[in-house]
Amino acid sequence: MALLEICCYSMECALTAQQNGADRVELCAAPKEGGLTPSLGVLKSVRQRVTIPVHPIIRPRGGDFCYSDGEFAAILEDVRTVRELGFPGLVTGVLDVDGNVD
Repeated sequence: MALLEICCYSMECALTAQQNGADRVELCAAPKEGGLTPSLGVLKSVRQRVTIPVHPIIRPRGGDFCYSDGEFAAILEDVRTVRELGFPGLVTGVLDVDGNVD
């Protein structure tokens, strides 16, 4: 069975997606950057008000998906936070310098 997942950049969008029959939301910030990790405040608000599954994106910056050690440490911290808040899943991606999954 196909699922309808809506990419949302705000709590209002997530609520609208839920009200209009979405099965799941991918929650992002910064659409001009291609989607970045939402703020802690947005994550908490969405978790409290949206009842369908929400998968936040974990992406510390725009551009490529090759991260420094410091950026990767931040990604891991964001993953811990998302798990602690009780989200059922998340979206992320990491590549090596050759564009392969790392």
